[in-house]
Amino acid sequence: MLEVILTAKPNEDVKTKVFVLSKKDKLPIAYKTQIKNLDFKAEKKQTVDFWVGDEHIVVCGVGDEAKLLDWQEIGRNLYGKIEKEEKALIAATGDAAALELVFGVLQASYSFDKYKTNKKAEDFPALEQLIVKVKNEKKATEAYKNYVALYTGVRYARDLCNEPANCLTPDIFARDIKRLEYLGLDVEILDKDNLHLKGLGLIEAVGKGAANEPKLVIVSWRGNRKVKEYDLGLVGKGVCFDAGGLSLKTTQGMLEMKQDMSGAAAVVAAMKTTALQRTKKNLLAIVALVENMPDGNAMKVGDVYTSYAGKTVEVNNTDAEGRLIVADALSYMQKNYKVKRIIDVTTLGSLNGVLGKVYGGMFANDDKLADELLKAGEESGEKLWRMPLDKQYRKALDSTVADIKNVAPEAKASITSAAFLAEFVEKGTKWAHIDMSNMRMDSKGLAAGFGVKLLNEYIRKM
Repeated sequence: MLEVILTAKPNEDVKTKVFVLSKKDKLPIAYKTQIKNLDFKAEKKQTVDFWVGDEHIVVCGVGDEAKLLDWQEIGRNLYGKIEKEEKALIAATGDAAALELVFGVLQASYSFDKYKTNKKAEDFPALEQLIVKVKNEKKATEAYKNYVALYTGVRYARDLCNEPANCLTPDIFARDIKRLEYLGLDVEILDKDNLHLKGLGLIEAVGKGAANEPKLVIVSWRGNRKVKEYDLGLVGKGVCFDAGGLSLKTTQGMLEMKQDMSGAAAVVAAMKTTALQRTKKNLLAIVALVENMPDGNAMKVGDVYTSYAGKTVEVNNTDAEGRLIVADALSYMQKNYKVKRIIDVTTLGSLNGVLGKVYGGMFANDDKLADELLKAGEESGEKLWRMPLDKQYRKALDSTVADIKNVAPEAKASITSAAFLAEFVEKGTKWAHIDMSNMRMDSKGLAAGFGVKLLNEYIRKM
């Protein structure tokens, strides 16, 4: 990660200088002529750069007024201008804006090249240090700790999702989560035998066709030991590879399926961020980790399995496996830990045709929880759009042989998957279901880490 130095008295000898200016700000006197000659008008997203001797000067505009999230975007755009420099000095208006800008630079600096063996030295970014001019050095340095924690969480989620499936099996993923105990998290791992003994029949069914056995991982953070109850429960879908089971996907359909564990990654990364920020709340996370593969033992179309909640489920499509494992995880959390407010994060349906890559989908049985999540989405930049949870969608899941079936071919997958999960939410539990299937990848084809900033914003404000 880039070294960031926040200082009220920066060393002006740094050869790369960045000025971020609004239309109201005065141009730096030393470079006023060059900036004017480039027709710089401080418009939002306007960036110019030039050389004065061996100095590289970058000037970014923010328009009349910039919101905090705008500063993150400025930082992301700025990174391309300075990534080949070893260090850069940044001057921005206001310490809060400066921290948001640095966070944007950090996000843009992310790469995943651990499996590249022929990458040349000159292809790597040279930038190692950002020196940021602030007014209140002590206060800004303290505030920056939360940004570092959040970026660490986002990067962790992206790293997990970018790993090839042969390098992130359910067992490897579970052991990596166990490693987070050094932060003060408590981690318990249930293996295949425990899943069977405890009656987690849907998770067990999905994992039947895979050589790599399923796991259920329970992660606990006790930031307020004065109370026993958990303030929030998080559930994550962790299908480490989804071939579709016997309802086999096409080769094209499998290309992104190493990222079918993006929900679990977001949840675990949010817990890591919570621990790093030493949040004074009690949180519980459960992630179900499986592979959905076809072999002679795999669940079949038409099979009926008993869930942890006792409901029987007819499997009409083995490629609708995510809702099965999340249902069991939801029930396990409610029965054993009595959590009364739960958010699950998944990649269940396909919302790209409805929401594009602008909003994640959100379903909720509680208006206040929904409104709080919508606000957290706006403030974090990971926006949500509330989708319907009408009882008519549940009727489409009626089964002739079991309590419920896992798919309704005539209805949209995202909506009926939410309707399916709602069946496993107990009375009195406030619940929201986030489907980020359309938001899991960035413009470069790498994992976006969607959900971590959203959950962190919600957790800090709840």
